[in-house]
Amino acid sequence: MTTQTQLLQNMEKDFQITRKIFLNIKTGWFDKSKNRSNLVCAKDISIDQIQGRYRLNVNDNKLYIQEFFFDLEWSTFTEEGNKIELITKEIVNSYFPRLKKAAKKLLFLLLKYIPKELIYIRASGSGLHIVFFLEKLNDMDEWEMITRYLIKKSKLPDTKHAKCLVFGLDKDTILSSDRKISEFGSWNKLKKDLKKEVNYLNYATYLTVDDFFKAKDYPFCSDIKAVKYPDRFKYIELPPRLLADAVDSKIENPIEPAKDFAVKDLRPAKNFIPVKDLAPVKDELVPIKKCPAYYSILRKRETEWYERHFLVKFLKYTQKMSMKEILDLFDNHACWSDYKSSTTRYYVKKHFREGTCETKVKKPPRKKTLIKYNLCIDKCNYCVYTKERQDFQ
Repeated sequence: MTTQTQLLQNMEKDFQITRKIFLNIKTGWFDKSKNRSNLVCAKDISIDQIQGRYRLNVNDNKLYIQEFFFDLEWSTFTEEGNKIELITKEIVNSYFPRLKKAAKKLLFLLLKYIPKELIYIRASGSGLHIVFFLEKLNDMDEWEMITRYLIKKSKLPDTKHAKCLVFGLDKDTILSSDRKISEFGSWNKLKKDLKKEVNYLNYATYLTVDDFFKAKDYPFCSDIKAVKYPDRFKYIELPPRLLADAVDSKIENPIEPAKDFAVKDLRPAKNFIPVKDLAPVKDELVPIKKCPAYYSILRKRETEWYERHFLVKFLKYTQKMSMKEILDLFDNHACWSDYKSSTTRYYVKKHFREGTCETKVKKPPRKKTLIKYNLCIDKCNYCVYTKERQDFQ
C-alpha cells in the first residue's frame, strides 16, 4: 500500500528533483520555524503526513518536467446570492453534480492529449484538483501558454472574483508562478478549527478519471487510514499536438516568446566576489553595492527562490529600476549556479504585471525580514534602511 511519504520520495527520485519543495509540517503553510527552513527533500520528510509542497516547475528538476495543476471549485454563495459563511457536507453534496459537470468540460479537453491513467484527481474537501505532468518543456513561458490555452478552451468561468454562485476554475491561483499545493493525505484542520470555514474534517484523497466519472456524491474522506494515493506519479513528453494547438490559439500572452534557452543556457557557477574586491562604484552595480545583503543575493552561487524575489522588489521599488535594467543586471552579474535567462525573465516579468501574486506587495521586504532569513547581519556603517528611507520599511 502506497503511503504519502513513499509517493513523494518516488516522485523526487523519478523526476530527479533538485530543489527542496516539500513542506515538512503537518498543518499550515509556514516556511520558517525558529529561523530554519521547513522545506526539505522528500528523503528527509520526518512526519507521516505533510500538508503539502510547492508545485514542480521545469527549473526544479533535471528532466524539465512541469506539473500542471487546475483548481475546480464553486464560489461560496447560495443559490440566492448570499455569501456562505460555513460550508457543510450537505452544501458540498448538493453542489457536486454541477461541479462534476464543470470538471468534465476540462477533463474531456485534457483527454484529447493526456492518457487518463496519467491524470490525477484530488478531492480536497469541497473542490477538485486535476493534475498531470509533462516532460521536456523549454521553460515557464510554454507552461503559461499551454495553461492559458486550456483555461480558455474549457470555457469555464472564473470563481475567484465571482459575486454569485458559479462553477469553474480559480484562474489566478492556477496561473501562480510559485504555487503552494495540498498533497494527497493533507487535511482541512485549519479551515475547520481555526478559520471556522467548514464544519467537517476531510483528508484529500485520490480518484482515477474512471472513479470520478462514476461518482454520484462528493468523495469525502474523514479517516486518514482511508486515504487513497496513486501508486506513483508518472509523466509523458509534451504532446506536440497540445503545443501546436496552444500556439495556434494565439491567446494573448503577456510574456514575450522565449528565445532558444534550454539546457545549454545553464551558466557555469562563478565564485562569489566580496564587495571589497570590486572595482570602484561606477557601473550598473551601483544600486546594490552598498548593501551586503542584496549584493550577496546577486553574487552568491546558491540562493533560495524568495531571496531573488526580495532582490527584484528592492531594485524595482527602491532603486526605481525598469524591468529591462533588472534583467540586464542579472544577465551580466548574477552568479547563481542554476541561472537560466528564460526562467529569470519569466519571474521578473511577473513583478511588472498587475494582478499577479508578485504585485500584491508593492515595496521591498522589511529589514527585520532580511535579518529573519539570515540575509542581513545588521552591522553595516551605511544601511539602505535608514531613517531617510522609512518609506519602504
